Amino acid sequence: MRTPSAGSLAALLLPIWLAACASRPVEIRQYVLTQSASSDSVGTRSSAPSGGDPAIGVGPVRLPPYLRTVQIVTRVGTNELRTADTERWGEDLDRGLARVVAENLSVLVPTTRAVAFPWRDAAPMDYRVSIDVQRFERAPDGAVVLEAHWAVAGGADATPFLRRTSLLREASEGTDYSAAVSAMSTAAGRLSQEIAAAIRDRELTTAD
Repeated sequence: MRTPSAGSLAALLLPIWLAACASRPVEIRQYVLTQSASSDSVGTRSSAPSGGDPAIGVGPVRLPPYLRTVQIVTRVGTNELRTADTERWGEDLDRGLARVVAENLSVLVPTTRAVAFPWRDAAPMDYRVSIDVQRFERAPDGAVVLEAHWAVAGGADATPFLRRTSLLREASEGTDYSAAVSAMSTAAGRLSQEIAAAIRDRELTTAD
């Protein structure tokens, strides 16, 4: 009886191996940004100016086209981006960023209610925060960069009284995607702190 050669045996086994690989389910991991602000960042709430509770609407948040995807993006070079097929956002990134900034502001600005765009509250917003993201991605070492132009508007005509650009880099405690998303949440919290400081200053000014 003729013994099959190694090459012919490999050719026979290859379809079986490919079929086995194709039958394995692909594990998809999904992530969301989380609130990172605490009341310790602003001291006691009793230091807030008196008056009604100012309402803050956060949004819209605008993203560059390369971030309008469910895959998490990594910048691997000056001009090169890479997406992860199995590491994905559990919600649209623009809505997730608006949501977590609103959650942070509700803590950072005392006596405030903050909601993310699109808000269903029929009452007018005392302040509206718009965010134009330029970069929000992880680096190969897991660190993240958040660059955004943002503006705060107030008054009946919603005229912006402040426009700024924030460039934030946040180190990660690991190189995996879970650690990167945690660092992204921290970066969003730092952005929220800058926005909150502008609103608190405005509140104090108008209260005088």
